Amino acid sequence: MQEKREVMQNMKYVELLLVADRAEGHCFCLFSLVVHVSIYCQQYYKDLKIRVALIGLEVWTDKDQINVSNNPHSTLAGFLTWRRKMLKILPNDNAQLVTSVSLLLKGSYIPSICASFVQNPFYSDHSPVSVGVAATIAHEMGHNFGMNHDRESCCKAKAEDEELNSYLNSGGGKCLFNLPHVDSLYGGQRCGNGYLEKGEECDCGEEKECTSPCCNANNCTLKAGAECAHGVCCHNCKVSSPGELCRATSGLCDLPEFCDGKSESCPANFYLADGTSCAHGRAYCYTGMCLTLEQQCQSLWGRGEHKWYPRSLGPSGQRPPKLKSGYSRSLEIHQTSWSRRVQF
Repeated sequence: MQEKREVMQNMKYVELLLVADRAEGHCFCLFSLVVHVSIYCQQYYKDLKIRVALIGLEVWTDKDQINVSNNPHSTLAGFLTWRRKMLKILPNDNAQLVTSVSLLLKGSYIPSICASFVQNPFYSDHSPVSVGVAATIAHEMGHNFGMNHDRESCCKAKAEDEELNSYLNSGGGKCLFNLPHVDSLYGGQRCGNGYLEKGEECDCGEEKECTSPCCNANNCTLKAGAECAHGVCCHNCKVSSPGELCRATSGLCDLPEFCDGKSESCPANFYLADGTSCAHGRAYCYTGMCLTLEQQCQSLWGRGEHKWYPRSLGPSGQRPPKLKSGYSRSLEIHQTSWSRRVQF
């Protein structure tokens, strides 16, 4: 139980890419808006120890790179295809499309914050103020963490903590434990943004929020005698000894990480390769989680989904009624890479 609690206590990072379609791109206040949006998103997830790092803003000023229409399924398919191509140029954990087109995609939500193949990635810009835009982005991002909508009786139980904790302890969200690429942060380098950048010895955030006894918040330098200021491999302002466990395994397919004795940060998160046998041969590793074929289907397409095969399709390409669909996605998205996704 101690290892599982540590997952929630460790700092987690989401590298966010925002994309504005052509209609939204004509707003001259857009660039200023997104800076405030990222700050508000940061505050929304602060209590969950999640930092949202805005690593890029893509504005389609001349023409949309995909067909943005009122059909949420085709727009989703187009955006996911575009994002997969962009991952090679600008790696990100989560990408969201800001559009003025009215879009609504209902269904159960898939924990897919680090996935390249499926997310809940767009929303219609219905708020003229940054706090409203940030609230919507944070809301959609929450679904990617596996969080469902609040129920009337949930507030006492902190359901969002339980859902996120369950997802992380099942081996999900592996990318969240890697530090963001500071060279890619939108808005450039700045002392006080909470990220250790070139020329800085430490960065504990703004002076009013900094609680570090090791860092001078006004100039991002270490205090006298300090070797480090933050990071799980930093204790009492000193770098931990090499070999000290800094991130325990969170499942059968995860690997432990250890301090190297030089850095205050824990090394990048590693896990067994996809397709590795686990659970005594009853399942396979997939994105750090030990999953059966049916569990993989559910991780891709939502709770209640069952495994099915192309030969089960009817003449029109639709699945038989007896196979329950747990997520409202277009069939084209399901079929494009069937064998590559879940067949071992």
